[in-house]
Amino acid sequence: MSDQSTQTQESKPDGQRFYHAQTGYQLILSLSQDEMECRAHLEVKADGSTPGVEELTGYLAANGITTGIDDEAVHLLLSEARPGTSTNGLLAAGIQPQRGEDGTLAFSFAPADQPPAESAADDDPEKRQIDFRAVQQFINVDPDQEIGRILPPTNGIPGRTVRGKPVPAEAGKTLVLKLGQNVRSGGEHNDILIAEIHGRVKLEGETVHVVEEYVVDGDVDFSIGNIRFNGFVEVRGDVLDGFQVSASKGLKITGNVGACRLISHGNIEFCGMDGQGKGSILCGGTITAHFIHDSAVECWGNMLVDVELRNCSVHCRGSLITGLLAGGDCVTLAGLEAKKLGAPSAVKTVIHSGVDYHDLDRMHILLEQLEALQQQIAKTKDLQEQSSLTEKKQQLARVILDVRSHRPAGSNPKINIKDRVHEGVTIYLGDAVEEFVAELSGPISLIENSREGGLRRLSLSSLEIPAGELEKAWLEKDELERQERLRQEAAEREAAETEAAKAPDEAEQEGPAAEPPAQD
Repeated sequence: MSDQSTQTQESKPDGQRFYHAQTGYQLILSLSQDEMECRAHLEVKADGSTPGVEELTGYLAANGITTGIDDEAVHLLLSEARPGTSTNGLLAAGIQPQRGEDGTLAFSFAPADQPPAESAADDDPEKRQIDFRAVQQFINVDPDQEIGRILPPTNGIPGRTVRGKPVPAEAGKTLVLKLGQNVRSGGEHNDILIAEIHGRVKLEGETVHVVEEYVVDGDVDFSIGNIRFNGFVEVRGDVLDGFQVSASKGLKITGNVGACRLISHGNIEFCGMDGQGKGSILCGGTITAHFIHDSAVECWGNMLVDVELRNCSVHCRGSLITGLLAGGDCVTLAGLEAKKLGAPSAVKTVIHSGVDYHDLDRMHILLEQLEALQQQIAKTKDLQEQSSLTEKKQQLARVILDVRSHRPAGSNPKINIKDRVHEGVTIYLGDAVEEFVAELSGPISLIENSREGGLRRLSLSSLEIPAGELEKAWLEKDELERQERLRQEAAEREAAETEAAKAPDEAEQEGPAAEPPAQD
């Protein structure tokens, strides 16, 4: 700096002013009240010259401005200065303090709001498919599963003024969190949240819950996506085609279901289902519905379909009660009751009652294996191989016999028909089978005829009365009637023999017939 320069200082409400007057220019440095900014005003005289970079930075240092100097701004200020003009610029800025992070809840699982999942058979990006139904917005938890951890607030990072003075940082706020239903705390500092039941995590303001219910106020569509929930789900609308709803503790749908997949360990209730050959149900409890069309159903409990089942594949380990069963196949363990079976068009309808569908599936596999063995035996000419295959065939036959004779608990080979059975229906009860080629009118109960084979037709009785008891009662009654007939026949023979034995004795007692008196 030149010896001809003068320097003065002035305090203002908004900060300080430092005046530096030179022969050819005047420089004013303005320092803000909080000392976080230093601005410059450079005025060059008409016949004057601008200062150099070293001169300008020297003025800054002389006034204690040492931090946050912007070299680019310094060069820009000097480059814009012209004789007879003035220019302004921000030459230095302090380092602002960084506020500490607030305490937060760090979940211990993947967040639920991830982008739609990609499914790929290989690594080719062009062949990857995005599942737009994977938009579930809640998180499932199990008992004793860690939900998350409460992270403490941080202290923040201090700042610094342009004069190098430290600026304290504001600390973050402690997270205020309350434990709601079915949530407990754990860990050394009680900063771990732990679920106590199966359910979903629900945040209500400052409270964390784990709840067992999930309610959809409307349809299950692309805005809701597929649902997988460890609890009870209620859908107050329809489930559109292509979606899957899985609820471990039960599922209630007030509307209808399309070509969808419904899964629950508990009960499933809905209005109707049009599966279009693609829909399916897997239920660990009871199914209650008005109608089911063109769907595959597997139910471990009872089924109540009050209107109709059409063209379905039904595997039920309980009882099935319906208005109409027509088309497809049906396997029930605990019996079947329907108003009508089949249709006037004689649509093929196959019904098994009193058998576990797992046994039936195994039987089909065993029979296929038996047929394959028989073909191998017929083709081979090696006697040793024939002997080995024959032994395998005998072993397989014994297994088939065991499976066929297996009657699991709850088995009730009984079918109740309240109205009629149409032509085209085939019924299997125990070892009995009958294909109906003509209409059969009800009301009637059908059970296996263990004596003559085929089906026994009885007056309609409650499905709760097992077929075994009915058959036993019928056989006992028939035996009593047979014994009564035998007694009557024996009594009639004895009476006839007695009567025959009495006839000669009576004839001897009466003696010869009296001769008529002689006439004169």
